[in-house]
Amino acid sequence: MNAPSAEKPPDPAMSLKQIVVAIYLSPRSEATARYAVGIASVFGASLVLVHVYPVIEVNEFMTEEDYRRMDRQRQAAQAALTKLTQTLQAEYPACEERFLIGEPAEQIAWLARELDADLIIAGSHRPGLLVRLFNLDQAPQILHRAPCPVLVYHPKKAR
Repeated sequence: MNAPSAEKPPDPAMSLKQIVVAIYLSPRSEATARYAVGIASVFGASLVLVHVYPVIEVNEFMTEEDYRRMDRQRQAAQAALTKLTQTLQAEYPACEERFLIGEPAEQIAWLARELDADLIIAGSHRPGLLVRLFNLDQAPQILHRAPCPVLVYHPKKAR
């Protein structure tokens, strides 16, 4: 079977204009985002990097310092998303960011609907015990809620 020619323009039925990229701010986030840039550049699509910060349950035992620490963590996550977005914009200007708060899969699916996205790209966590135990891998949950196709990026392992 022959591979498709790189010079052949994409099939109009496969047009991608808007891609949502779920960013978990893990060590693999930049690789996932760069993979998305590669796809977006082929189709001339715009990218929206989205990070969803979880809702933190508060209780009466929390101190003022606890609230300040949580606010610093949220600000650090937002700054990390902005830094990654700016890094990618240097090579692919059609890239923006969204920082949301809530349940990750639900918020990513909501944003994809709001933007009428053509594709969601999500990174995969390695299927270790903690990931399975605490249901940390959001990709399967996004897949079930998404209004469009979902591509799960698995970085190649070093050989």
